[in-house]
Amino acid sequence: MDLLGNDLLQYASHKGEAKAVEPLYKTAILGFLAGVYISLGYLLYFKVMSSITTDLNALIGALFFPIGLLLIVVAGGELFTGNILELSLGFYLKVISFKDMVKNWLVVLIFNAIGAMLTAFCAGSVMHFVTNQNRDVLEHMVLSKIDASPLEMIVSGIFCNVLVTLAIWLADSSQSHISKMVLIWPPVAAFVFLGFQHSVANVFLLTMGMNSGLNSLWEMLFNLFFVVVGNLVGGALVVGGMYAMAYKGDSVHVTTTDDVAEVINQ
Repeated sequence: MDLLGNDLLQYASHKGEAKAVEPLYKTAILGFLAGVYISLGYLLYFKVMSSITTDLNALIGALFFPIGLLLIVVAGGELFTGNILELSLGFYLKVISFKDMVKNWLVVLIFNAIGAMLTAFCAGSVMHFVTNQNRDVLEHMVLSKIDASPLEMIVSGIFCNVLVTLAIWLADSSQSHISKMVLIWPPVAAFVFLGFQHSVANVFLLTMGMNSGLNSLWEMLFNLFFVVVGNLVGGALVVGGMYAMAYKGDSVHVTTTDDVAEVINQ
């Protein structure tokens, strides 16, 4: 069963409601896993960027990155940037409180970061993905993030999460795993190819950079503050806010969490 308009709005908002009342341990575990999955996607992107010398390396790398979000959506995970959409929709439709929304975002972001930092440490310091031959590629990637101005970081974060939350919005519209994969891939590949900034991916990249002496902890935290602001605006206001305004008054067919469970099980 595919969902559109207000049905999709209701479905996504009740997914946000379900996430808001999850036990803390479950949110933490799924947040940690999502941080790992996004990092593995970025590691694939880095491997392609440092292995292929043609002008198409950025495009090919971007086509590999979406595997991270695909793993989160299908296998299970709580990603900060995706939760921005579903939790904000739950708040707009008054099925969760502002406090519960922000609590989920904070917990998920913290455990996303833990998963990303641990993956970066393992990739850089244990498995030695960064070598003398590809360190310059990593340096270019790191500098493209930290050398941006605060305004550039915010705007880049906005456009990034417009595309990421649209990928979540599209994935929520279908219950077929094959359809979810097809729907997720283009928006995520697009944001990576365009170089937009994603908070959790940046935790992985800038932790790799710290391990290689390319940036400091302060530079990472400075970048993350502005990118998180941009991600919040892109997901909660641009995508979530506008779809909530557009579809809130339409006819409703999916209205309760029982309806959501029924749709999920079809």
